Amino acid sequence: MASPKTLLPLLLGGVIGAGGILQGLHWKSSARPDDLVEMEERLRDAEEELGILRRENESLRSLAQGGGEMAVPGELIQRIEKELGLRFLSSPVVHQIAGEELRDRVGAAMESRFGPAGIDDRQDAYRMIGWLGPDDGLLAQLTVVRAVGARAWFDDVSGEAWVTDRFDPESIPDQAALVRVLARILLHQHFPPPPAYPGDDASRAREALHKGTGAGAESRFLAAGARAFGFVPMDEKPEIAQLLASLSPFIQGLTMFPVIEGKGLADTLYVEGEQTLHAAFRNPPQSTRAIILPAEPAAAPVPLDLPDVPEEPYLSESAGQLGLRLWLEPMGDAEVASVVSASWKNDRYLLVPDGDASAAVLWDVELDSEEAADSLESAALKYIASQAGRDTGARIGEILSTPAKRHLRVTRPAAGRVRFINAATPEFIRGVE
Repeated sequence: MASPKTLLPLLLGGVIGAGGILQGLHWKSSARPDDLVEMEERLRDAEEELGILRRENESLRSLAQGGGEMAVPGELIQRIEKELGLRFLSSPVVHQIAGEELRDRVGAAMESRFGPAGIDDRQDAYRMIGWLGPDDGLLAQLTVVRAVGARAWFDDVSGEAWVTDRFDPESIPDQAALVRVLARILLHQHFPPPPAYPGDDASRAREALHKGTGAGAESRFLAAGARAFGFVPMDEKPEIAQLLASLSPFIQGLTMFPVIEGKGLADTLYVEGEQTLHAAFRNPPQSTRAIILPAEPAAAPVPLDLPDVPEEPYLSESAGQLGLRLWLEPMGDAEVASVVSASWKNDRYLLVPDGDASAAVLWDVELDSEEAADSLESAALKYIASQAGRDTGARIGEILSTPAKRHLRVTRPAAGRVRFINAATPEFIRGVE
């Protein structure tokens, strides 16, 4: 990887180039009307790319001014190589950075993972589906939950790790955190992410397996320290628990999924031996269902056929079994949410233009039984009734309007399928059914 001194001019050049695009687009304001739509789209893409470049530049500038690579103890490298049965293909890179700068690093990595507009489109879709509240910021929440109070953080975009300037090499918990990110670096070198982004559900499944393996290595290091010294002093951080509780249930669920289900699966594979563990990384689970239910096939289901929509979607994604469970849990009984989501067979949602300055979301969920679909239908009808401020509930196929002037409907395209639509206009809903 190029040094910060090299990367800074490159990024600055990118910023200047993006700025030139913006200026050129503005100079063309006198273009013909039929060119304006294309120009506006190019302007939007350029502005979003410029924002990402600026944040990357700010983060790298802070690194160049005070950060640097940290010497990784050889015994920790040897420990994790022996534990996972792999050798580092190149020396692991661990940067040290001021704690207040880590958030910029994390935010830039989260944005670059999804590309220009990717994080914004997901925020819009998540709000319309109901995973986020109207004031919840997706990037802000994903960033803060990874950066605040972190001893170490692994960047799965670059394959490198970061520790803060408060890292204490004599502290067992800090050493354990370093072991965790070393495990992630080692796995990243041998089993890198696919060249093309595989989709949200597959990405969450892969992250759960990799992060769960790192968490397992951290736990084993702490356990070894406890055996050696009788106890390991833990630096309890109540503010982190308070922070997690303040986030949306959806972000909480995404955060805990690798730590609970991911670690549970990784620990099982570790106990079964290197051959089983390595095979899981070579053929990683392609859905969160395969993490929750390891006996299920690892392959992702074929994308669902959805009705034609008036315009090209901004976003087409799968929420997976995890996404369905996290949608149902805030509505009431967590056990019911677990049972219904366990019947997940497939799903797909589209974020589609709807009107001049708004969008609609269409989400189809396919379950493995009509009874499970009945339960999901009931939950979805209660949800849209609550959003519309109704006490009497909603009927299947009925269009409800919310105080925010959104229009909602739940239908059953098939016995085992439930469709949810949140649109800016009722005409959109009628047009796709």
